[in-house]
Amino acid sequence: MMKKEVRPAQAGRPVDHQKTQQIFSAIDEILAVEGIARLSIERIASTAKVSKVTLYRRFTNLEGVISAYVDSFTQTALDLPSSEEQSQGEFSLAQAFTRLGIQVVTLISQPRVIAFDNAIAAAGPQFQGLKAQLFRHGPQSVVGQISQMLIQARVSSSLFSHAQLADMLFQLWKSDFYDELRFTGKMSLAPEQLEQHVANRTQFFMNLLERESGE
Repeated sequence: MMKKEVRPAQAGRPVDHQKTQQIFSAIDEILAVEGIARLSIERIASTAKVSKVTLYRRFTNLEGVISAYVDSFTQTALDLPSSEEQSQGEFSLAQAFTRLGIQVVTLISQPRVIAFDNAIAAAGPQFQGLKAQLFRHGPQSVVGQISQMLIQARVSSSLFSHAQLADMLFQLWKSDFYDELRFTGKMSLAPEQLEQHVANRTQFFMNLLERESGE
């Protein structure tokens, strides 16, 4: 993802970060009070107290606004080890996965992320294109990052592709607690328990890889 810089259409024009935050806060408010069906350029502009021209100039259309909104979740949330750090052995693969997993589950457990995820899941057919776009910016991007880490570490499987292995680990991180959180709005794990959950699931995944390589 999962990171995308919001650029204005006019070269050299600085981004007004305060105005950007107003726009994203307006989306939060609309989703919480009125639901995703009420999301529109006009409604966002009115709630954020910015002009429609500003929104169109900076984001082009509604999907552009929402994509930037989703990317804002992760701009500072994921601090990934670089390929150089991994190659120098500063992080074992298990440590790197655990570090990433903790960041990912902490991110997706945020109330505003849960609210948006639920809103998108309940959206009608007119939002199918947006759903696909958000999948590319969200889960698919995380899976892509895990897959790249596997490739860099020269880890492979005779049974699964790198993408399948990556999705397996992502689903292990989310399993048990996430569905309950989405439906009840209540986090059953304390921060320390969440970190241990990720560490345990990551170790389970690594054990599976080692078991296959030893067969």
